[in-house]
Amino acid sequence: MRALNSVRIASYDDIISLEHFGEIEITNAAPDYADAIRQAIKACGGSARLVSTPQNAGLCLLTEGLTEGLLANRHHMALQAILSADGNMRVIALDRASAPALSDIGGISGLCRSFRIEHPGARLTSLSICAPADVDEAASRVARSLNLPDSDYTLYTDEIRQDVLGDSLLPPPAHEGASTSPVWLISGGGRGVTANCAVELANRTGGSFILLGRSDMTEWPDWLEPETDLKALRSALAKNSTRPGMPKKPVEIDRFARKLLAGAEIASTIKSIEATGAYARYVQADIGDRASLRSTLATLVKEVGAVTGLVHGAGVLSDGLVSTLDLQSFETVFAPKVMGLEIILSCLDKRSLSHIALFSSASAVFGNEGQANYAAANAWLNNVAIQLATSMPDTQVKSFCWGPWHGGMVDDALARMFTERGIGLITRQEGARIFADQLLNSPHDQVRFVVGDEWGDQ
Repeated sequence: MRALNSVRIASYDDIISLEHFGEIEITNAAPDYADAIRQAIKACGGSARLVSTPQNAGLCLLTEGLTEGLLANRHHMALQAILSADGNMRVIALDRASAPALSDIGGISGLCRSFRIEHPGARLTSLSICAPADVDEAASRVARSLNLPDSDYTLYTDEIRQDVLGDSLLPPPAHEGASTSPVWLISGGGRGVTANCAVELANRTGGSFILLGRSDMTEWPDWLEPETDLKALRSALAKNSTRPGMPKKPVEIDRFARKLLAGAEIASTIKSIEATGAYARYVQADIGDRASLRSTLATLVKEVGAVTGLVHGAGVLSDGLVSTLDLQSFETVFAPKVMGLEIILSCLDKRSLSHIALFSSASAVFGNEGQANYAAANAWLNNVAIQLATSMPDTQVKSFCWGPWHGGMVDDALARMFTERGIGLITRQEGARIFADQLLNSPHDQVRFVVGDEWGDQ
């Protein structure tokens, strides 16, 4: 495990004239930004024109990431603009690393990292603007950053930074730290690796655990022997399909078998948490439904107290090469991870939160073939973590950029792919230990971690 830090690599002082670029193109998806950037380029000795899509210039700046549309749509628009550019053109994709509203923050750096893996010859850079005072200031920063080598950068007020991994592995913290009798709200906490982390937290802190998930708690039939293997369970259900109320068609049997296994896993998680002496409750909830979730959480707070710790582990995959990713694939990935976090935070009293943990991915840091949408959503999480840590100085905020877990969202094919690339899988026990160590005890100013083997060069 290594710390992920933002380090200064340049200032805006050493400005080289932009005349050598020729006429620069700027997409006008965000008209105010586009025109301001055009004026800023002119002030630096360059020339630029506004276009609807990349045409034939040597350099094109994309403002799709600076629009005010839905996050999934913004990132899909940016990807389409990148794909439309000529392969010999240099492309710079713009977005925001911080903003007053979380929905205005972007994660295009993760998208670009994945794109460059799938298209090694692409000349693609991302510039993420951090907390600009106004559009003109943001435009000035962009114009003064065009000479940077192709990579991913964050533009601060006085300097340009880049994410780098710490030089050494982080040792386990020495002391425990958690609120007295905490109340933990954990999205995606009933199953999978998030459940392992919830159980480890229960061992460390006690308190109450509210586990949010999409699955229902389908009761295991009394006549059916316990089973954890999907194939074996389907076979057992098929043999008993003549029982009253049992599914008979193969697709229905498969669906019922998956529900049974999900319910059994949730029940096992609750049992493990309660074995530590903590209280656990599973709530089937749609974290994309703001009104329903607000009502549900208000009732739970009355029962167990204000939520003091949030763990956001919800997430789904919708993989595909960048040339095949459609808007729906972005919406599928962004819905639980991005919109889900926004809605959860809007339903909580943030003043009561002593800890916030976000489950990000190493794909946001290194990129990953076939996961440009997932990498973008997790890069957004990383940017949000930094903003929350800054705006909530009394709250421990941590973003965990997980490598692949053994038994997580990694099937046999993915496991073989990671093995071929020399990337080991994180065991559930070790991952849960690292998670609890760093969430409860690491220094407040260390916000982001990469857990697992490095995937490649940044």
